[in-house]
Amino acid sequence: MKKYIFGSLFLLIVVVGAYLSFGVYRNSAFSTNIENGSYSECLNDSAIKKYSIDLWDRDDVFDIRFVESGNSHCFAPKFPAIEVSSSKVTHWLHIVETSSGAQFSGKHASLGNFGPNWVFVDVGSQEKRDSSYPFYSLGKVFRDNPGWTSAPHITLTWNGKLFGLSEIGGVFYPVGAVSWGFNLKSWSLAPEALSPKLLSKSAWLEVVETLNDEYPGYVFSAEKAMHITND
Repeated sequence: MKKYIFGSLFLLIVVVGAYLSFGVYRNSAFSTNIENGSYSECLNDSAIKKYSIDLWDRDDVFDIRFVESGNSHCFAPKFPAIEVSSSKVTHWLHIVETSSGAQFSGKHASLGNFGPNWVFVDVGSQEKRDSSYPFYSLGKVFRDNPGWTSAPHITLTWNGKLFGLSEIGGVFYPVGAVSWGFNLKSWSLAPEALSPKLLSKSAWLEVVETLNDEYPGYVFSAEKAMHITND
């Protein structure tokens, strides 16, 4: 009986030790490069893919550059990196849904009640979140290269919904949207990229009311602007 107990304890110690060691190795493999990362070098990759996705009124497109697995110059090597540009856009609003547990606290830690997963407005910093700022970036170009991890036995999903908006007279009108992201399967050492795809206008209609409630200092329109010109 004692041999059985000692044998079971030894096996348990070996299994737990192997699990913890793999977790440390996995987290190390997914370490970020925040201080030395560069979007220009990250996206200067021979494996880059290019997409053109129509805006909702089909009078222009999102020009997209996408790297499925970031190189060593990326902010988050091994994770996908994306650049989306459009002359119609003045502001980019990025909503993320992930199976990860909530990692933010305080004001705007999550957005609405859209289901079992954590949904939040991605603004890039806690300072912006605390000041009730809803945009990821301004101007004609959006870039991102997120790095996330999870316990080795858990599959992590990360789905971004990127909305291009045009500000006219203090109102933010939608011009188009794309989805993208990655899945990090349990026990894996490389994320699986989710390529950019067109999001229909229904995706915006699902969130616009909640955005107006969450950010009363901004006015988000459910309808597109009648006239948006290229600058």
